[in-house]
Amino acid sequence: MQSYIKIKITFKCIIGLLDFERKKKQKIIVKFRAKSDEFLDYAEISEWIKKSYKKYQFKTIEESLEFIVVNFKDKYKKATYVKIVTCKPRIIKHAKVGAILEKFF
Repeated sequence: MQSYIKIKITFKCIIGLLDFERKKKQKIIVKFRAKSDEFLDYAEISEWIKKSYKKYQFKTIEESLEFIVVNFKDKYKKATYVKIVTCKPRIIKHAKVGAILEKFF
């Protein structure tokens, strides 16, 4: 059975290098897509992503993307594709900035 999920979650966490980013939670938007030859539980994965961001308080978006992709593949061995986009919509006035990581396995 092939499974394809698409998730979009918004929450607040500590993320960033700057002093003010390390002190106050900021809103982030995470968009996640994955394909696998095994069942993917979108509710479980959504919660895992959110908990990971809150627990590890990443210093860069790129660091967070790499962590999520590597650990997702470790957990879901039959995953064939993953794409994650993380944005910080309020960090720069009049802009929504972020980063993307896409991998085929």
